[in-house]
Amino acid sequence: MSTLSRISLFAALLGTAAAGCGQDLNSSNIFAGYSFLGANLFSGQHADLNGWNISAEKKYLPFFGVVGDVSGLYGSKDLPAACAGGSGTCVANSSIREYTFDLGIRGSYGTKTVRPFAEALFGEVHTTENSVAAGLSNTNNGFDSMLGAGMDCRVSRRLGCRVDVDYIVTGNFAVRHNSIRASTGLVFHF
Repeated sequence: MSTLSRISLFAALLGTAAAGCGQDLNSSNIFAGYSFLGANLFSGQHADLNGWNISAEKKYLPFFGVVGDVSGLYGSKDLPAACAGGSGTCVANSSIREYTFDLGIRGSYGTKTVRPFAEALFGEVHTTENSVAAGLSNTNNGFDSMLGAGMDCRVSRRLGCRVDVDYIVTGNFAVRHNSIRASTGLVFHF
């Protein structure tokens, strides 16, 4: 699936969520906020990544909705690299970017002030590890799945705040990586 297709699919989901009607925590919503990922990389290293997370939920039933989720996370890590002249192993600073594109379901139960939820999302992850100094570049595309839980808290009639934690499994049957993503930000209810 091309990047343009992913963006078009997500824009359509956002438009569907915005067209929903309802004014409480059990309504369709759009979330935008900060995200932190403790990532296990394909190079065998661990890195802490910071970035953004955007999701849209369209409620079709009182307690269940369809969710689209996109995130971009960035960071750097000192990774082993070959030394100039071939003498041993050196350390080179590498930049890391990870993007996720996921769809799934979210179950929730809202009161007047809070809405706890659980979600199961499935999609694709795109990870790039670059080291200009070492002349190395590693790009991986793979399947990902997320299981998460969170809570929305009401701020005003259409605005709330969210805390969300997801357990992410990336890779394939031969090589799997487990990571934790935590997000917080604003929720707009429609």
